[in-house]
Amino acid sequence: MKIKLIGTGTMGCRTRCNTSMMVHDILFDIGMGTIKQIERLKFYKESVKYVCISHYHADHFLDIPNLLIGRRNKDEQIITFIGPKGLRNKVIELMKFTHADGDEHKYDNIEEKKNIQFCELGEHEVFEGPDFTITAVPMKHGNCKTIYGYILQKENQKIAYCCDTTLFDEFYDICEKADYMFSDATKLQTNDSHMGLEDYEKIANQYPNCQFYALHRGDYEIPQKSAVHFPMDGDEIEM
Repeated sequence: MKIKLIGTGTMGCRTRCNTSMMVHDILFDIGMGTIKQIERLKFYKESVKYVCISHYHADHFLDIPNLLIGRRNKDEQIITFIGPKGLRNKVIELMKFTHADGDEHKYDNIEEKKNIQFCELGEHEVFEGPDFTITAVPMKHGNCKTIYGYILQKENQKIAYCCDTTLFDEFYDICEKADYMFSDATKLQTNDSHMGLEDYEKIANQYPNCQFYALHRGDYEIPQKSAVHFPMDGDEIEM
């Protein structure tokens, strides 16, 4: 099993794309520019069967139309979108805004027209796939409501994806249970919306049985020695 890093940066990052990653056929977040980046890296968007949306900010959600363009009913592969309550309506609103051509009813039957389905999760609810589970965990990101991190359990591995978030009590519980943590290190210091690298490194030292990867990073200089890994766009991590 491989984890493919599509983007590792923030919206304002000058050198890397918005944070997104793939685990086999599961895509975590799909912010603006994600689809072009997938194609550039030759990760192939045709392999995506599940898309987990953390929240509805542009750098985590906005590229859904570019994924769906050109899909037809005859396509054999169904894409399942997983996210917070209201996900279906948000996707329809986005498609109307970008591609409705003035037709307010163009996406009334979006499931049939685009061969997709939706799974809207409440806090701590679980999506059960054919050989994996995905658990939605509420994050803390300023005043944003609702925002999820996800815990993927597959092949006896627990992979946590927690971007964007600041520190909160349950984050420590997730670190204790996870084998791999991919989380927010936007700046060096923590604020009310994002975790800082300084705190993230402290947590990584507290939980040596979990491997920590810093995503959603700005353009700061990476330290030479750290308990945290700093992947770059296009990196592949073998589990």
